[in-house]
Amino acid sequence: MEQKQKTKPARQQKRDRSHLVFMMIAAVVLLYIGRSFLGIFSAAPETTPAMRVTVNDSFTADGWFVRDEITIKGGGESVKHIVYSGERVQKNAPLAVVYGDDEALELSRQLDPLDDRISQLDTALQTANDSSDTAKIDQQITLAIQNLAAETKEGSGSVLTSSSASLRTLSLRRAADQLDSASIRAERDSLSAQRDSLQQSLSGRTAELKAPCSGYFSEIVDGFEDTLKPASLSGLTVARFRELTSKAPETRHSSSTLGKMVQGFSWYLACEIPAKQAERLQIGQELKVNFTQASLTSPVTVYAVNWEHDDDTALLVLEGTDFNSGMVSMRQQPVEIIIASYTGLSVPKSALRVEEWTDSNGEKHKDTGVFILSGSVRKFKVINKLYETDDSYIVEQSATDSDMLVEQDQVIVRGTDLKDNTVVKT
Repeated sequence: MEQKQKTKPARQQKRDRSHLVFMMIAAVVLLYIGRSFLGIFSAAPETTPAMRVTVNDSFTADGWFVRDEITIKGGGESVKHIVYSGERVQKNAPLAVVYGDDEALELSRQLDPLDDRISQLDTALQTANDSSDTAKIDQQITLAIQNLAAETKEGSGSVLTSSSASLRTLSLRRAADQLDSASIRAERDSLSAQRDSLQQSLSGRTAELKAPCSGYFSEIVDGFEDTLKPASLSGLTVARFRELTSKAPETRHSSSTLGKMVQGFSWYLACEIPAKQAERLQIGQELKVNFTQASLTSPVTVYAVNWEHDDDTALLVLEGTDFNSGMVSMRQQPVEIIIASYTGLSVPKSALRVEEWTDSNGEKHKDTGVFILSGSVRKFKVINKLYETDDSYIVEQSATDSDMLVEQDQVIVRGTDLKDNTVVKT
């Protein structure tokens, strides 16, 4: 009897401790929940500024240039180029001079500085008595230097030569009052005699290589000139395209090849694309192509879309006319094909809200828009979607309409009790 009386208080103590632990856990949970609700109802809404962006509706591909190209034979070590890669030339225009042997080539190299110096002296003689306004000449020199810098960036060799000569002439005109005509004429006559002697030694030992057609000249020959032809593009299949581009042709640039002419002034770009993208395109559609490695964007037109509707891929052919000096020598390039570009304000998808309202006739309407925080006031603004990305919408931008979203509006992306024209309670 005494033993039962001793064990009963021990069990009661165990139950009391369990109850105490349970109450403590419950208190902690309630405290956490309370703080969470307090934070929700008292914290200011989370916002992000409406930023102006430009987004492309585009996809990427591996593009191959296809052009009418004519390989020019007759190169070698004893050849001096007259034009450079990327330059546009007319039919029968001289491309290079071929010398009969190394000695003839060396003689021609001696002629170049003589011709250059004689040209300078001729200019000096013409400007010796020039009394032009020096201030005006200084302005022309500054402009010529700027033009030369721009042409250097473009990389056109013959244009650079012409601009350099123009700058040299202006410099001589600037120094006209310091020139001694008699000394200039004597030096000019001496150099002219040396030039005549060299030209006589070269007589019959040179030949010109001329352009077989009008177009663009390129020194690069990659072997695809005879396999990738525009004439075959309209019926070219994906399988045949893979076959043509899977391995490099055996024909390569050799010492007997000067380069090639890109005939005409149009080019084609062929690329294998997913079928889902091909379904969005049609012949004659105007697009843009961004050559990502060349920092060049060019307008193009869809020339052909070759595919079978049960295939996963299609062959897209684009036609363009924009050229630059680097493009003429390109063959394979990663590209971004731009179907459309959208400029507007970027709005996170999490910020979108649908507001219902009733007009004077009792009819209900729904508007899609966002809430913004203007000071401490929440306002609803209707939006017009232009384009959808994975996590945001590009919406129409307004510069003046206060009822529409404007740049730098603070868009509410997270908040509670969102109502139009209400004050945020803190």
